[in-house]
Amino acid sequence: MNQRIAIAIEDNNTVEKVAEHFGRCSKFYVCEIDDQKKVIGKEEYFNPIAAEHHGACQLPKYIKQFNVQTIIAGGMGRNAVESFQKHGIDVITAPGLIFEDAVNSFLEGKLNGYDVCQHGHGHGHDHDHHHHDKHLE
Repeated sequence: MNQRIAIAIEDNNTVEKVAEHFGRCSKFYVCEIDDQKKVIGKEEYFNPIAAEHHGACQLPKYIKQFNVQTIIAGGMGRNAVESFQKHGIDVITAPGLIFEDAVNSFLEGKLNGYDVCQHGHGHGHDHDHHHHDKHLE
């Protein structure tokens, strides 16, 4: 059975990187992967809230419509992680990776788990990270 993954992309006109914060990414790539771990399709979807500072809680439902099983982003807060999980979507954080490296690492089984980002978004929280499953082996 084919698998579909979404990757939050930050496009700076020179290189496409995994977006540091999924809610502020410019777009998502949805890749379809076959049983032989080969990418057989890539779709591009623009982030409908890219210019907003709030509303990221709407993205899990938006991403779910593309039949995605996994989302890869650079960082994500606890509420977003829980929302993706409620929609049956696994979360992987992979900060700083170039898009192609993120896909290849995922295909090789080297990406898994997530770090919950606790940055403030103006709510007075510390910039502290709680580590769960380590994401790069």
